[in-house]
Amino acid sequence: MRRILLILALIAGLALPAQMFGGDSSAILGTEGWFAGALPPPGFTFINYLTYVNGDKIKDADGHTIKAVDFDLDVVANVMRLIYVSDITILDANLAWHVVVPLVYQDAKVQPPIGGFSEDHFGLGDCYISPFILGWHSELFHWVLGLDIITPTGQYSKSDNASIGSNHWTFEPAFAVSFIHPDGISASVKFMYDFHTENDDTKETTGQQFHMDYNVGYQVAEDLRLGIGGYYLKGTQSDEIDSNTVPGTIEQCFAVGPSAMYSFNPALHLIAKLQYETMAENRAEVDRTWVKLIYSF
Repeated sequence: MRRILLILALIAGLALPAQMFGGDSSAILGTEGWFAGALPPPGFTFINYLTYVNGDKIKDADGHTIKAVDFDLDVVANVMRLIYVSDITILDANLAWHVVVPLVYQDAKVQPPIGGFSEDHFGLGDCYISPFILGWHSELFHWVLGLDIITPTGQYSKSDNASIGSNHWTFEPAFAVSFIHPDGISASVKFMYDFHTENDDTKETTGQQFHMDYNVGYQVAEDLRLGIGGYYLKGTQSDEIDSNTVPGTIEQCFAVGPSAMYSFNPALHLIAKLQYETMAENRAEVDRTWVKLIYSF
């Protein structure tokens, strides 16, 4: 059973900041895309992310489905993000801060004969805070540089097989760039790298990970843009328990799907997207549905 739980612990980022099955990643995959490198104008901006994640396959190191594991996961999460952009400039960039607060419901099942469990949890996920975000703008290009600190605020119990929280801190530097033509093509990419601390309860440390969100689109009408987007994740280190390497814990996945952005006015935007994972290794393979609302005060 412990080995099965270690396999399940490979599932990084299945929920939003929902961390599942022990010491895995706090990284949120696939949230950004459209205009990811464009910091909002000075003042407050509120972004609400609503997502549904589902999966029933766990992939091994060669990308093959582990058929011995009868696995099923459903996650619904609502994530609230408040950004404040100041008039302070550093190196010609606006200085900003944000906080991200997730609420998560997850239902996870592993069925016998391997030895199973069925758990559902609802609660606060791991919150994000940022000590600084810097945003630059030009006529067509926009850049953002920042640091996220993912805090161990999520619901967690060592006795649970599928806690929402990760019970460790994560430090995530990020850089994003967007090309935005006012009435044509747009393209955005956001790069992130995660440094995880140890889960004090289990002595597990998730290996470092690189991941990116991307989107390419075109303005097909005055208020409507259509495109494709997704994300890529690649582990760069194995997980460790008590400083001992855990084999088969370097993860990988790639996701792609359609996306759309409707602008009601310059301050209010609605984004919808589907993301289908493939090329998964040492993790679950899931699909994600997103609805994202952006409002600048």
